[in-house]
Amino acid sequence: MLVGSYHNHPGYCDGSGTVEAYIATAWEAGLAAVGFSSHAPVPFPCDWTMTVERFQQYLTDVRAAQERWSGRFPVWLGVELDYLEPALVPEGMAFQRAVVLSSGLDYAVVSLHFMGRDPAGQLWAVDESAEAFARQLEEVYRGEVRQLIEDYYGLLVRLADWAARLDLPVVIGHLDKVKQWNVGERYFAESAAWYRAAVERALLAISRAGVPIELNTSGLRRPIAAPYPGEWILRRCRELGIPVSIGADAHRPEDVGAGFSEARALLGAVGYRETLVLTERGWETAPLA
Repeated sequence: MLVGSYHNHPGYCDGSGTVEAYIATAWEAGLAAVGFSSHAPVPFPCDWTMTVERFQQYLTDVRAAQERWSGRFPVWLGVELDYLEPALVPEGMAFQRAVVLSSGLDYAVVSLHFMGRDPAGQLWAVDESAEAFARQLEEVYRGEVRQLIEDYYGLLVRLADWAARLDLPVVIGHLDKVKQWNVGERYFAESAAWYRAAVERALLAISRAGVPIELNTSGLRRPIAAPYPGEWILRRCRELGIPVSIGADAHRPEDVGAGFSEARALLGAVGYRETLVLTERGWETAPLA
């Protein structure tokens, strides 16, 4: 199978399991490669990212695994790197350059979690919890879900420009993560013209930046029961020529290839014939079939 799994969280951040367990599971599943993308440290308290100290151990452990598996199975060292809006975290990008991006990573999954501050003034992540989303919408956005959504995709526009200037291979993670709590279209309809316009602005920015996205299968394991992004967004990505990799967003070794059959079928259904694999030269295409 010419599909690698590049979005995986062993037990250094909010994930679980050892590096070796992920590698063995990926190898036994017939995947082309495995990459590690634990949540990178951030310059503020956060209970689901690595601390700086834990990050150093992570680097050591993944590099040791690369040595053990050299010549047998490709193992890649990455992180999931948050877009930290300068107006929200002024020191964020300097911290990332000094602490994370200077560490010799092979690649990064670049993602948007932090959107603003909650009613208590703490940094708020869009996927924190269903309760936190409802509270943010009511108390900060005064019930204006359209504004929340447009803020999210507006930040993705800026993420695309930032990601294109990073000096390593990158892929945008879980593009439409903002829908996570929208089970049964509780908050908004994806068919609404304003929603599609917000998505379109982000996709055009991603296309201009020349940055790939992942088809993230973790939503298939959540109540939303859909990948990130969904079919209609993925179809538009194909029309715009945006390359795609497949990511499990695994937080357990057994999920390292979860949903990949469904993802490959979906990619084929919307017109993709190739997916991305990581090489020493960066992202390269491989046949989807």
